[in-house]
Amino acid sequence: MPARMPRLPALRPLIAAAALVFGLGVAAVSSMATAADTQNYPAASLSAPTNPAALIARGKYLVTAADCMPCHTGPGNAPFSGGLVMQTPFGGLSTPNITPDKATGIGNWTDKQFYTALHDGISPGSNFLVFPKFLYPAMPYTSYTKLSYPDVMAIKAYLDSLAPVQAKRIPNSLKFPFNQRPVLLGWRILFFTSGPMHMNPAWDEHMKNGAYLTEALGHCGECHTPRNFMQATIASKAYAGAPIDNLFAPNISSDKAFGVGGWSQADLVAYLHDDGNLVKGSPYGAMGDMTDHSTSQLPISDVQDIAAYLQTATKPQTILPAPTIAGANASFSRGQILYTANCAGCHGATGGGMGPNLVPNLAGNDSITAELPYNPIGAMLGGLDSWVDNGPKMPAFGAQFSDQQIADITNYVRTAWGNKGNADATPAEVMKLRGVGGLPPAASQAADKLGCPRISPFGGADTVADPGNGLLNIYEGAPPSALPNRTRELIAAVKANNSSISNADLTNTLVAAYCPVLAQTPGMSLAGKRSALQNFIAAAQPLIAAP
Repeated sequence: MPARMPRLPALRPLIAAAALVFGLGVAAVSSMATAADTQNYPAASLSAPTNPAALIARGKYLVTAADCMPCHTGPGNAPFSGGLVMQTPFGGLSTPNITPDKATGIGNWTDKQFYTALHDGISPGSNFLVFPKFLYPAMPYTSYTKLSYPDVMAIKAYLDSLAPVQAKRIPNSLKFPFNQRPVLLGWRILFFTSGPMHMNPAWDEHMKNGAYLTEALGHCGECHTPRNFMQATIASKAYAGAPIDNLFAPNISSDKAFGVGGWSQADLVAYLHDDGNLVKGSPYGAMGDMTDHSTSQLPISDVQDIAAYLQTATKPQTILPAPTIAGANASFSRGQILYTANCAGCHGATGGGMGPNLVPNLAGNDSITAELPYNPIGAMLGGLDSWVDNGPKMPAFGAQFSDQQIADITNYVRTAWGNKGNADATPAEVMKLRGVGGLPPAASQAADKLGCPRISPFGGADTVADPGNGLLNIYEGAPPSALPNRTRELIAAVKANNSSISNADLTNTLVAAYCPVLAQTPGMSLAGKRSALQNFIAAAQPLIAAP
């Protein structure tokens, strides 16, 4: 399955945190968790292998469990060399190079500096000669602080064994005052406590291992736990489910009705290790990327430990969905007609999917019936990669269906076939999610030669703002005859989210979407592509000017 770059939700410290920094004027102090604290770690994490090869192997295992590579690998970049831009409402955060390159990576970091970064969220260096260089908590040091010292050193040994890659970090594009790292001090004082999780002394090694993999390495709560107004995770609602981009990370607590407590362990292990099944569906989006690169690569005994911890040791979280919308019956009926005509051919008339593991089921699929209706909406707006290699892809219907039609289909699949979701999707919800999405793939060499615009989450002097939700992929696979309709759909979607956009910026957005597709056209010279791009721009102007 083609990998999607994960888009983890960055923590967003607010202006109040800046006031705390200068008002309190104190430093966050952390205690060092070491192998001496045996109760709160599984036995395997308490001593580092003495053999260098075994230490590196342990580090590789831990890096895989922590899913480090996808976040630290930008589109088209060498593994672990950074360059992925994470979106936040306050600008873009780029991930750094963590190969052992001495100039642009971590090749000069000492053991202490590396441990302090993972355990305390503080990078080498300082700000304003006073404040430590606090890491933005988009880097999940709030979870990695639970790692044992020997395991952190094993991770460093593995990263140090990689081939160094010279890759200068892409500058962050955070807005003031969020681009000032001292602002993070107030957030840390309020929401960050370093050190291990406190495990139940009665747990056996399997449960300790499942807790360690889930809480410290897998940092599952970063996506599956709701956040407060300052975007810190709410501990009392751990694993209750939370929005992530235009999807929803569902409840994975031990609750038997709303979480995974009612799943069979075999189904949960299949979901995490074997790409799912036709009982509970398959992972997709950021979750699919995680299972591809992380949990599917772990020993199945580890995944069984994770499942046991989630299903029996986490606090049950019961969060009732929103009330059914007015006119739900009419929405259901319209959605049934649309589903039958456009979706049943792959997902089945009764939502059973298509086997073996070609198209996931919608009936009995907890991601479809999650607290919020984001998952079916997001899937229809932007499409999804194939479940298996060379399998059928979920096409994007964002340009084909109206907001009302997508809401109707969503309400149908959430309540049909015995599904216990609510018919609570609205056109307004769909319109909102049209403006949320991931960055498009990095420009190819061909696109660079053609001079295609660069994309960033919020735009800038030399970039075009991404309208979100995969809209910049709207021209992929489109024949020339379809270009005007695709252009109209993109114009309408962009204007729906930014009614004040200028004609010049709208033109740049259209070019940003079409140019990379044109660049890949076989058998066309560079001069021919440039001419075709000018013709495209000219043809788009009347469409842009149309009321």
